[in-house]
Amino acid sequence: MLSILIAVIIGAGVGFAVGRDLQSLPWGIVCGIGGYILTQVVISLILRRKINALQEEIQTGMAADRERINRQLSAFQQRQPGNLNGLKQLADRLQGEVARKLLESTKRFEVFYPWSPMLGRQINAMKVQLHYQLRDYAEVDKLLPKTILVDPLSLAIKLVRLYKREDAELDNFYKKKCAGLKADNGAFLACVYAWIKLKQQNPQAALAALRAASKLSDNQVLLDNLNKLANDRRKDFSNAGFGEQWYALALEEYKPKPIRQKGGRMY
Repeated sequence: MLSILIAVIIGAGVGFAVGRDLQSLPWGIVCGIGGYILTQVVISLILRRKINALQEEIQTGMAADRERINRQLSAFQQRQPGNLNGLKQLADRLQGEVARKLLESTKRFEVFYPWSPMLGRQINAMKVQLHYQLRDYAEVDKLLPKTILVDPLSLAIKLVRLYKREDAELDNFYKKKCAGLKADNGAFLACVYAWIKLKQQNPQAALAALRAASKLSDNQVLLDNLNKLANDRRKDFSNAGFGEQWYALALEEYKPKPIRQKGGRMY
């Protein structure tokens, strides 16, 4: 908003000065518009450079945190190879620490909000995912109406929260925002929606959603689930093939399969 205001002021000033000096209203208007556009472009370039630099700094920190977490988890597995519950608790704790750190980092973008009206809504998408990871669902629900929902995980979170709140808007939201997406993104959201409709005892709606999505995607998880529902094998329906993307929604808990080691021991 500030960038627009400044551009308007500069454009008006340039237009008035040129029109007065040349005694030409048309030239004054043309130069005023040019001054407005040029000011907007310059401010946008400066903002983009600063925002990109901050994003790169945060992403570098995230990469370092991921490496640290992997090292700590690997060390834990070496010390206690069969302690899967302990490994999960450690992973949850470490990931929670990183999520809180990232939430703190998002505050650094606030200085740019007055200059870029949509930036706050874009950053809110990151906040929604982080608060969801921390199971702070009240904050998630508060942020969702102020968020640009574009990426599949944010859209899936919205679907899940509508389901959990028993909101009648669920079906309408899916049809408007999710049903038309293609490839893996559309497949993922269709399978999330189908999982929800099965929980709501509406297998017909789940099957219809998967059939429609299969026309836009050949994702194998989608096709497998479609085949299962079409053959009345609801109990075999599974979104586990989406991996971390699915388990991030906390609808099901990841259960690693035990590995048989030499000597017959199970881990």
